[in-house]
Amino acid sequence: MQQFNEKLNRFGEWVIRLVVLNFLWMGFTIAGLGIFGVFPATSALFSVLRKWFIGQERVKIITEFFQYYKKDFWKSNGLGYFFLLVAAVLWTDFRFVSSIANVSMLALGYVVLIFLAFSLLSICVLFPIYAHYQLSFFQYIINAISFPLINSLSMIVLTGALFMIQYIFNQLPGFILFIGISFPAFVILKIVFPIFNGKSLSIHGFFKMFKRSNEEGMYY
Repeated sequence: MQQFNEKLNRFGEWVIRLVVLNFLWMGFTIAGLGIFGVFPATSALFSVLRKWFIGQERVKIITEFFQYYKKDFWKSNGLGYFFLLVAAVLWTDFRFVSSIANVSMLALGYVVLIFLAFSLLSICVLFPIYAHYQLSFFQYIINAISFPLINSLSMIVLTGALFMIQYIFNQLPGFILFIGISFPAFVILKIVFPIFNGKSLSIHGFFKMFKRSNEEGMYY
């Protein structure tokens, strides 16, 4: 019973953390006028999450978030808008091709759709890669593109998880305000983080996050 209570308390602490991160993400996105703030805020969110994942529990959330936001402002914007532009071009091509009633164009449309899906997956893994590695601008691009191709099984799991999260948020839209960004980010990092450490995907490992560590603490 005591072990169950500890895990329940641990789960509650993570919920609080995700709520705080979600409001920080919204606040710093607005501070960057939206278009300039969304990618630095996303980068900062993943960077703080990563610190918790590697066992650095004693994190001053607001201070760390702001430091990452400021440090990565320009590079994260450049990377984010590069992939967003690619996705937008592919989406435009897909809409154009699918509007033409032709068998060859239909086949081409499916090819473009596959590339679009991979570009969206690249965006999903871009910021976990950015938070975990120190690379050049173009190395981030290459790794974000190659990651979904090399780790196809994990990408299938990630896609299914994101669709499930979307379904939950559609049914319970009130959750979006509190964990609409931080929870999907948590799930994305939880799926790809073992790969960074050379480990296989493990369902059991997903729940290890709720075990109490030796260095407990949460600061704001």
